Amino acid sequence: MAHLVLSQRWKILVGAIAVMCGLAAVPPLGSWLMGTFGELKKHYWATSLSRTVDGGLLQGLQEAVARGEVGWLDVDPQFPVPAMTPGINLIVYHVGGNCYVGADCDRFPSSEPTGDRWGERERKIDLNDPRTRQIVVADLIGLVRQADELAPSGSIVGVHLDNVHRLQADGLASIFNDYLQAAEEAKRQGLISKTRATGYIAKNNPEGFLKALDQRLLSASPLYQINENATLSRDGTLDGDSRIAQKIGRRYGIPVFLKTFGTDVAYAIEQGGSQVNVYVSQDMTRRIGQMPNVSGAAWSPDEARYQPTLFAQGSPARPVLFAYGNRLARWLNY
Repeated sequence: MAHLVLSQRWKILVGAIAVMCGLAAVPPLGSWLMGTFGELKKHYWATSLSRTVDGGLLQGLQEAVARGEVGWLDVDPQFPVPAMTPGINLIVYHVGGNCYVGADCDRFPSSEPTGDRWGERERKIDLNDPRTRQIVVADLIGLVRQADELAPSGSIVGVHLDNVHRLQADGLASIFNDYLQAAEEAKRQGLISKTRATGYIAKNNPEGFLKALDQRLLSASPLYQINENATLSRDGTLDGDSRIAQKIGRRYGIPVFLKTFGTDVAYAIEQGGSQVNVYVSQDMTRRIGQMPNVSGAAWSPDEARYQPTLFAQGSPARPVLFAYGNRLARWLNY
């Protein structure tokens, strides 16, 4: 045990010396570290999955990009994609671990009722099944090819894979690593622009994504993390899943966007001898957006209609010493 502790301390000391020497004597390494700790930028998230993006959010996105901030347009390509200016990154939606009732579900080896509010139009599929995963990955590459044609040159294109909350850390790694590998192959074949940066976002399941990141199961980190149904308790405490999402932001420098709905009950108060529900309001969402390691919070009046009408911009994503997957970080067990 003593040897293990000393070995780890030695690694940290060597790593620190390497960093300091690199800054002093090796310009490329110094430049890399300056990039890591360079200018902080805020992020702006404009999204809608049930219709076109709200006009106010689109205007806010344009203004944010004009200020030099990072802009994300996150949409379902079943609806018209708004015109994009340089600097806006495009994220396209896929129903992921569900399929749409009818011809869509018929493509998969099997599907089951969702047992929730979406059951009339969606069914569950098993992303742990290799054949199912292969079909979904092919869908994702098709979406990225479409987005590649729409997005400005130099913009990132990514996928928003929904309904992955049933997956464990290794299941998340399987679907996203398969997708990332397929995207690189599509670039080699010329199906996607070779210079196009591609990626994915993490949707809900923050505990699973945190484990996958901590265990280094993912071949690349997500572009950002979404956590839906965010709430504040009466004493101002953020809900448990959103606090885990904050850990992802703090530990890995990943932007975190929290999604709120006006139909969600945040807490109940006693009033006139009765319990009265307090629903998530726009003001509560603004407060959520100011929580540490939160890049912003979006509010929709109703969960059944995923079209936010408010985005409360938060803080810049916190920089980290080493990029995810960095070899030196692995050696130092950072």
